[in-house]
Amino acid sequence: MNMPSSIPSLPHATLLIALLCAAIALPRPAISQIAAPPQAPIAVQPTSKDASAPTPTDNIRYGYTIHQSVDTGGHIVSQSGSGAMYDTLVNTQTGPRILNFSLEMRTVDPKNTPLFDHLSTNSFGYGGDPNSVTLLDVAKGKLYQFRGNFRRDRQYFDYNLLDNPLIPPSSTPYVPLLDSPHLFNTVRRNSDLSLTLAPLARFSVRLGYNRNISEGPSYSTIHEGADGLLMQFWRNGTDTWNAGLDYKLNRQTIISYDQFVMRFKNDTNWQLAGLNYQLSNGTPVALGVDLSSVWAAPCATPFLANGTVNPTCNAFLGYNRSAPTRTLAPTEQLRFQSASVPRLSFNGRALYSATTSNLDHFNETFNGLETRTAIRESIINGSARVRRINVNADLGATYQITPKLTASNLFHFWDFRIPGVNSFTEVDYTGKSLLIAPGATTTTTTADAQFLNQKTKTNTFILEWETTSQLRLSAGYRYRSRIITDAGGDFIPIHENWGLFGAAFKPTPKLRINFNVEAMYADMSFTRISPRQLQHYIVRSTYRPQTWLTFSGTLNFRESRNNVQTVNHLEHNRDFSFGTTIARSERWSLDLNYSYDDVFSSTLECYVSTPAPPTAGVAPSVCVAAATPLLSTGYYNAPTQYGSLGFTVSPVKRAHFTGGYRTTSVNGTADAPNIRQVPGSLQSQFQTPYASFAIDLAKNWSWKGDYNYYGYGEGGAIGLTAPRAFHGNVTTLAVHYAF
Repeated sequence: MNMPSSIPSLPHATLLIALLCAAIALPRPAISQIAAPPQAPIAVQPTSKDASAPTPTDNIRYGYTIHQSVDTGGHIVSQSGSGAMYDTLVNTQTGPRILNFSLEMRTVDPKNTPLFDHLSTNSFGYGGDPNSVTLLDVAKGKLYQFRGNFRRDRQYFDYNLLDNPLIPPSSTPYVPLLDSPHLFNTVRRNSDLSLTLAPLARFSVRLGYNRNISEGPSYSTIHEGADGLLMQFWRNGTDTWNAGLDYKLNRQTIISYDQFVMRFKNDTNWQLAGLNYQLSNGTPVALGVDLSSVWAAPCATPFLANGTVNPTCNAFLGYNRSAPTRTLAPTEQLRFQSASVPRLSFNGRALYSATTSNLDHFNETFNGLETRTAIRESIINGSARVRRINVNADLGATYQITPKLTASNLFHFWDFRIPGVNSFTEVDYTGKSLLIAPGATTTTTTADAQFLNQKTKTNTFILEWETTSQLRLSAGYRYRSRIITDAGGDFIPIHENWGLFGAAFKPTPKLRINFNVEAMYADMSFTRISPRQLQHYIVRSTYRPQTWLTFSGTLNFRESRNNVQTVNHLEHNRDFSFGTTIARSERWSLDLNYSYDDVFSSTLECYVSTPAPPTAGVAPSVCVAAATPLLSTGYYNAPTQYGSLGFTVSPVKRAHFTGGYRTTSVNGTADAPNIRQVPGSLQSQFQTPYASFAIDLAKNWSWKGDYNYYGYGEGGAIGLTAPRAFHGNVTTLAVHYAF
């Protein structure tokens, strides 16, 4: 079921501009030198001849100092075990690659280079890697600054326990799902362009454009009596345009206005993935992905004596669905910041957005049999329209009361309204056998109108006191009010009260400790897992006894609860981490890191199930309107350990070596209402040792090598699927040429 990766297409204008500039800027090898790493783009170049004068060994052409480098080579990959999991977690394949290309051009004299003073570009990953990127930065003094990037990501996902019904071996017939019925093999292409005109002037203009496309094949399912496997042709696209103005009243005050226009297109469509059986008349048919040994009347068994499908069973002869959606979201934003008033600084933002989303031509066609409702065929057509009106504002101010006492206040307002209407017409054809044409029709038209509104007001006040040069304290209070209403008549007011405290302690120049705590109480919650009580503690410390030795550590605890009847939600996330860096000389360094993360949640679950899970109890009648509601404690516990060791060694000036080891281990458990459920990734280990070298062969030339080992395994049972463990060896060899 693995789908081959396609060769990536060329990026947009950013890469083309970079390649043209590289072709123009090819230097004479006799005067070239090894390129320095690309530097951050600058808006203004020095005008002094002394400041921009090149060194005698600089490569100068067309009025620019030019540095370039290219890394060409490829990957050699060997892999064993689950190819699906290797592609999901790694997806690096054998083949030649352009591993990296960089170009940097800096003007010698800005007066003689009218187009740009500085240009830098960097590209990597082209030739077949799952991630490829091109970056471009161009600037001309005080006139403009342009930035662009293109990124392509292949998103392959085939974790075979995701939404897998886990068919028991006793099923007749037994057709295990070795791959996930919800598989992704999509590609995302993202282009981002921005241009700033007169960035340092009193009045400047900003223009931008972003295009984000995600497309490719994937799998999904649909329940129509049986659960049919669908081929989902994914196609989503978003275009965003923005224009902004910045007005600098003075050095301390800036006012900015932005206009954004976002357009979203969803053209994903679905169709039946395959017809793998036959009726007695030779018609192809699909029984779905959840064949069961228990079949209700009139379908006592799914197969007849001659091996053909029983025509009175739940099955698919065909299925198609399309839901083209168009969304337009114009947004206006006004921002300001000022420090013109002595001892007072403030900033603010106001945003208004009115989004409209239309589904004009929904179409769903089912051809098959659903025995429960005696539907032989159904056709659904309709449309829907949704709006989202969003008003958002922030206002913050900081006042320096005394040199050591500061007060700040932040007010946040958020109000959104989502009204929507829809109308659908369904035509159902009756029938009790797949061998008989659809019968009488029933037409039903339904229309509905819904809305969801929420208004949130939050105010945070903090007082900060620098008691001494070694100790700084802060204390604050936050109040949040939320009011949620919907078309069902619900009116849900939620009020939260927060206490805030922080301390920064620096007893010596070598030791620094930060401590922060937040505690919250709410009088109501909107969802079962929304906390009504919350505490969050963070401790960070850094100790540097020597300039070459650094210790750091962090404690991050988050505890929350929702202790009400039939909920009793508890959760925590407790993280311990520390690291050490040793860099005694330029010839070697060592990094050590370790973290332990304990993620836990527990919530009462009320439901109805046949048969009942062995651990379920009887729930109170308030839970579910059923004769015998069930009650379980749904819990999730995932203690995770991460460790890494890395070192660098340069025994001689021309040779550099790095290596290390990284590992992630999870030993967790979760509630298993399905008796065939297995722990899967909740009990797993992922190891990635690595090593690399770089050797300078000659002037401007070096040889590079990189080795990565990937090993994934699970500690629990495999289950009724293909094994998920794998081992992969990825060796990368490259030649680096700087000129």
